[in-house]
Amino acid sequence: MAEQKKRPLNFINAANDTLEGFEDINAQTMAIPFVKLLQPLSPQVDKKKPEYVEGAEPGMFFNNVTKEIYGESINIIILKFEHLFIEWVPDRGGFVDVHSPENAAKITVSTEFNSWKTEDGNDLQETYCYFLLIEEHEKEGVAIMSLSSSAIKVAKQINRLITSHVMENGIKAKPYYLVLNLKSEYKTNDKGSWYLPVATFSDYINEEQYNIVSPERIALPDRTVDYAQLEATTGSTKESKETPKTGKKIPY
Repeated sequence: MAEQKKRPLNFINAANDTLEGFEDINAQTMAIPFVKLLQPLSPQVDKKKPEYVEGAEPGMFFNNVTKEIYGESINIIILKFEHLFIEWVPDRGGFVDVHSPENAAKITVSTEFNSWKTEDGNDLQETYCYFLLIEEHEKEGVAIMSLSSSAIKVAKQINRLITSHVMENGIKAKPYYLVLNLKSEYKTNDKGSWYLPVATFSDYINEEQYNIVSPERIALPDRTVDYAQLEATTGSTKESKETPKTGKKIPY
C-alpha cells in the first residue's frame, strides 16, 4: 500500500504547546486494539464493503484500531494471557458479556455438539486472549490477539512454547522474555479455506524492549478491554459457523 504523503510540521513549537484538556485520556479511556488475522470473508479484504482497507488480503495480520496491515508475519512479545468465555447472541448477533471458565460452566445449560448455550440461547465461545506488543511497534502500546474454536489448538501450542522455554543458562524463561514469530498458514477442506497463525521462537527481548515490557505489564490491570470489537469480525476461526444471509457453513 502506497504511503500517504504527510504535511510538514516545521511550524510547530512543541516546547510551548501543552496537553491541557487531555488529562482524562488514560488507560481506562483508550481502546486496546485487536490484532486480527484476516480471512477470506473478512470485510477488510472486500472492496465492496465499507470496512475495506487498501492492500488488505487474506492471511495478513491487521490492527483494527490503527487499520495498519502488518503482512503475513509478525514478531510479538506476550505480556499476559487470559482464558475466558465470550457470550454472544447466536451467530455473533451481538456481544453480551465476558465470563471466567468457572462462571461459564455455571450458566451453561447445554453443551450439545460441543456448543455451550445459556438459558437465553446465547453462545458461550471459549477464547484465549493474548495481551502483546508487536516488535518494531512497541511504543504504540498493548494490543490483543484472541483465538477461539479451531485456533484453540494453536493457542495451546503457544502456551506450551512460552512456558517451557529454557535459556542457555539453564533457567526457564519468563514468557515475556521471548519474542515469538507468528506466520499465517493456509488451511482448506471441503467447507472452505481459512488461515491460522503458527508460532515459533524467534529471539529474546533486548534491553530497550525489556524497559517497555515492565511498565506495560504493571499497567495492564487498569486497561479496559472492549470485547464487542470482535463482533464485526468474520475473521474468527470458528468452524461450521452459519452465516445469517446464506446459511452456508464456513470453516472458521
